[in-house]
Amino acid sequence: MKRTILAVSVLAILTAACGAGDIGNAGPVTVPPGDTTTTTVPGDGTSVPTTQPPTTEPPADQLFVELFFIKEGLEARSVIRAVDTPDVAANAIRALIAGPTPAEQDTELSTAIPADTLLLGLTISDGLATIDLSREFEVGGGSFNILSRLAQVVYTLTQFETIDEVNFRLDGEAITVFSGEGVLLEHPVNRDDYATILPIEPGVDTPETEPWGQADLPDPTGVEPDKLARVALVAADDVLNVRQDPTAASPIVGMLLPGVVVERTGPEEITGSSIWAQIETPRGSFWVNARFLAAVVDGSEFEADDRVADLLDEFAYLIANDGDLRLVTSQRGLYVAHHAAPLRFASEQLQAILLDPTTYQWPSVAIAPDDPDFDLIPGRTFAEAVADSFLSAYKDVDAVTTTNEPIVAGNGRPAEYAIPFEFQSFNYIGVHDSGDNPDYDGLDWITWYVSIDYENGEPVIVGLTIDQWAP
Repeated sequence: MKRTILAVSVLAILTAACGAGDIGNAGPVTVPPGDTTTTTVPGDGTSVPTTQPPTTEPPADQLFVELFFIKEGLEARSVIRAVDTPDVAANAIRALIAGPTPAEQDTELSTAIPADTLLLGLTISDGLATIDLSREFEVGGGSFNILSRLAQVVYTLTQFETIDEVNFRLDGEAITVFSGEGVLLEHPVNRDDYATILPIEPGVDTPETEPWGQADLPDPTGVEPDKLARVALVAADDVLNVRQDPTAASPIVGMLLPGVVVERTGPEEITGSSIWAQIETPRGSFWVNARFLAAVVDGSEFEADDRVADLLDEFAYLIANDGDLRLVTSQRGLYVAHHAAPLRFASEQLQAILLDPTTYQWPSVAIAPDDPDFDLIPGRTFAEAVADSFLSAYKDVDAVTTTNEPIVAGNGRPAEYAIPFEFQSFNYIGVHDSGDNPDYDGLDWITWYVSIDYENGEPVIVGLTIDQWAP
């Protein structure tokens, strides 16, 4: 049975954040970047208190679609991605060719489609899709691999109500025999042709409510701020699943894009180690993992909150005295972006993390995790790489602080790219140390961005991001 394709209009897209757990599999959610104002460090040691709250982006029309990948080399599994409209079917194929995300690969999902395959054309008429792919699509692989890649394309295209069968072309030419494996393609093919070769994994039970899209969400205008929440800690290529019941095993009844604002209806429930929050949806009240909801706090209100400065002072004090960081951090833990995707330290790890001898290989501007030299980086503890570095910058007499403003300094990367997408739903404080070594003329600078959420009305630290240049 073909599944319903969900229409999406990105409602109140701000910028957002990442996570795991009850995150759905979704592809690139293309949102036009907003105007970014940066602060240039004056160099005289003064503080630059400026405020720029997250801005609402224009709506972008999208659809949630299914892409079919291979689960443990045995069967096809669908994942949900958001793709732009129009040309939804073509954009779904482009996302399919791009392959599973790293998170999906971690769940044993793979693809048989060569990564250098190009989509050259796609037409749909009277239930028949004619797809034209580059010759790379038939290169390499044994018979199972070849049949699996055909199945992936057919499964993905035939989810649409307008497509029943698929006809393949390569570089514009009709084909009757596909690849060196001699697969016959004399006639259009459909799902039944691959059902026994690469069976589709059964999905969860049908939810009790019809699926809905972002454009259907209730307008949060006029709702009391303390009842609102913004989807946060969700990566740009992901979504937050809305569940029928407060458990990850429950059917999905909808999906929320990063940055979307929703209304909380009050109740929370604990299932295992997860806290679930009930939110208002177009079909009633349903559940999301509360780890991925942030408070909605206006930037000017954040700037005027004296408790934020006290929070940073207490954070610095705890670092200096090897204290319990749980006293100032989010109940969901602490996310650290050290020149790479944010790494989460669970709350229970933070109690004694300043004394923890565990070492990590922290990425740098020059050496990313996928660099061949990454394994050569000497290991450093959390205290050495994060806490002591922050404390040094924060306590420096020349430290500059800003509110909701990225800082331009030296020859580093553009400041607007310093804070990862996953943190961009939060208000933040920038802490900049321009560097003191005369041998480097101030280029040994470092900036820390402290992302702050509110829990039970109190500010807490949820994320740390480092931006620096070092000799």
